[in-house]
Amino acid sequence: MNLIGALLLFLGLSLSSLYLFPSGAPQLADFVLIGFASVMLVMSLGDERLKVSPFAICWGMMVLWVLLVCLSWTLVMETTTFFRPAQFFLFNFLVGMALLRFLGVYGESAKGVIRNGVSIALLIAGSQALVQLAMGVSRTTGSFNNPNQLAYFSLCGVVLLLMLDDFRPRMRLLGLAGLASGVLGILAASSLAAMGGGVLVLVGWAMANAKQVKHFARLLLLVPLLLLGVLAANISSDGQVLRNLEARMDRAPSKVDSIYEERKFDRLMNFPEYAILGAGEAERERFAPYDGQEIHSSYVNMLFAYGLPGLGLFLLTIAIVLRRAPLYVWAGVAGPLIYSTTHNGLRGTLFWMVLVIGWYLYRQGSIVASRHSVAIEHPLQ
Repeated sequence: MNLIGALLLFLGLSLSSLYLFPSGAPQLADFVLIGFASVMLVMSLGDERLKVSPFAICWGMMVLWVLLVCLSWTLVMETTTFFRPAQFFLFNFLVGMALLRFLGVYGESAKGVIRNGVSIALLIAGSQALVQLAMGVSRTTGSFNNPNQLAYFSLCGVVLLLMLDDFRPRMRLLGLAGLASGVLGILAASSLAAMGGGVLVLVGWAMANAKQVKHFARLLLLVPLLLLGVLAANISSDGQVLRNLEARMDRAPSKVDSIYEERKFDRLMNFPEYAILGAGEAERERFAPYDGQEIHSSYVNMLFAYGLPGLGLFLLTIAIVLRRAPLYVWAGVAGPLIYSTTHNGLRGTLFWMVLVIGWYLYRQGSIVASRHSVAIEHPLQ
């Protein structure tokens, strides 16, 4: 194994939940992951066996379209502010392709590095959330800057860990602690969308384990353990977890009623012409009085900012990942996708890693077939 690449990936994943700078600015983990991507790029140079997959092509075309839209509006409005959101798309694509390369070359060893790194990141966020709950914080942020970041990261982290073990987690202390921390992060952030997505993940988990007795027995053992962990967190915080959940449930009807304006969907309805080719994600004063904050939905934002081609390529990328995956994987991945209907999750690196892992494991219809297809696999293949 390339020890430098493995170390950079492990550090980048482990630190990915630690936000030291304002949201939107590069974090420490981002610099480490760029180093990892650079190492993988050097490894790929001169490899004549390297092939490009439909997943990589579609995702790459989406990123290229985003860059073209940003370039067009930069020329029209004579400002470079449109390229700041585009940097997230390009960064996540480069890291995702590097991760696919790493998985293709090192297989099970690479999965172990990813599993341990993500588990540590979830533990960092979960431990901070637990401290904040003990202090009586109503909606915790963990090691992030706001509750929604904690909830989304925790949800994607749980899905990624489950997917690495084909939704049948083994009895590894670090992995189980990571899963428990992820569940705690979702509940501590009191995000209704993340909790709704978490229910779908739980359904996928149950579907994957219901057919075999030993897997179902393990499920019956793990669920109480996770619930006991959440109960312990609730007791240690003097009932703050439960109070947070009750408060958010009480607000659910009013949030549904105001979702159109609160999530800025009214911008699309009042300026539908931009849905054709895209308006970019900057200079929102063009849309006054419907400017304000960004659109809080991955799908609506993709449609308004990058038009029908951008949204189409985004949905096609997801479809390519899931087209041969088992139904329980669809249910699990639906968790972050449901969350993204009312939040913009396109900048989350861990979300794109979920898609990378999904393509790597299930592109041939099952995780078993993926493991035995070839002796040495190439990541963009």
